[in-house]
Amino acid sequence: MDKMECFHLLKKFEGSSFISHCGIKLEAADFGWVKASMEVKEEITNPFGFIHGGAISTLIDTAGGIVCWTVGSRVCTLDLNTSFLKNVKAGHTVFAEANVLRKTDHIIFVEVKVYSDKNDLLAKGSASMYIVGTYDKIPPQW
Repeated sequence: MDKMECFHLLKKFEGSSFISHCGIKLEAADFGWVKASMEVKEEITNPFGFIHGGAISTLIDTAGGIVCWTVGSRVCTLDLNTSFLKNVKAGHTVFAEANVLRKTDHIIFVEVKVYSDKNDLLAKGSASMYIVGTYDKIPPQW
């Protein structure tokens, strides 16, 4: 299977109603790495007009889950930690880059960094993902 075939399989996550509602899109992927984006719309801002921390955490959780698909695993989140560093207002786009740090028989540890469209580091996240099965269409190495 080539990278383009894997990329198209990974984009299926966009069919989730919640992910679609949030506007999260897969931009690029490779084995153990993904890049996703989300437009900052008024609907996902806090009362002060900045992107809501929950929206950033959702992007981190989503990118963290998808990066596990790239290594052939279906997962659920065990824990998610987010450090917020900076913020942006509506009208911007934010990008998450997720990497697999370590995969065991049952858990995948991921790291995610969120950047603005001006390349400012907005947040850093880490997550432990419990492997609930395999994603049979994507090989564990490609």
